Amino acid sequence: MRNGGWWTALWIAGCAGPQTGAPPGESLTADALIASLVRPQVKTLQGTARLEAYADGQRRSATVLVVASRPSSLQFQALTPTLDLVALSNCDGDRFLTFERGGDACYVGKACPRNLARVLPLPLPVDGLVAALLGDLPVLQAPAEHRTLAWDGEKSLYRLDLGAATALHQQVYVEPKTRRAVGAVWYFGAERLASLQYDGDAVASLPRTLRVKTTRPQADMTLELREVTADQPVDPTVFAVACPDGMRTVDLPCDSE
Repeated sequence: MRNGGWWTALWIAGCAGPQTGAPPGESLTADALIASLVRPQVKTLQGTARLEAYADGQRRSATVLVVASRPSSLQFQALTPTLDLVALSNCDGDRFLTFERGGDACYVGKACPRNLARVLPLPLPVDGLVAALLGDLPVLQAPAEHRTLAWDGEKSLYRLDLGAATALHQQVYVEPKTRRAVGAVWYFGAERLASLQYDGDAVASLPRTLRVKTTRPQADMTLELREVTADQPVDPTVFAVACPDGMRTVDLPCDSE
């Protein structure tokens, strides 16, 4: 397995779009929209999903078992059609671990964004990544001078622009009637980093489909939830994963290291 987990993927579509048309008949500020955003309260997710990923000129697909529990626990198991384990990535809130069955190495590091990107490559800390998976898209905290609101008539969505244009900033797209965030794009300066798009409802407030894209490397991943349950208790020992016997342990550094 390459250092990064076999399903690492994702590319991010440009969502800026021209500002055309007219917003719904209401006067609204960025702060008012942020305050009125619907924040799904789902605490846990357990079940199977279908993963489709395209990266490095190759397309891969697999059934995955997903377990997520707020604030910061997450596990993905890639399975064969007969439900045998192919690969596992696990985060217990502090430590990240990933390995591929039959490989000789087990990769272990801190639960930092660089390592978590091997599961979902979004510029988020672990609690934000878990929230995003549960349909609760994290909104970048930004000072008042870096919070603006526009209406995207082409998409019929509100667009929040959050953060300084010369640093990490985010565009969040909000459905006007439901006040739910349906997608976001992250940039650093002029460089697009990643995007996340939600589609449909599966269980409670969980989105049926999550699509993540990245530009470097150019990749595209779709995670479609299939048979899942929400808000059922998750035994914390599920996330107490150790490297399999016989595998050598390889350290995964974070950016600061």
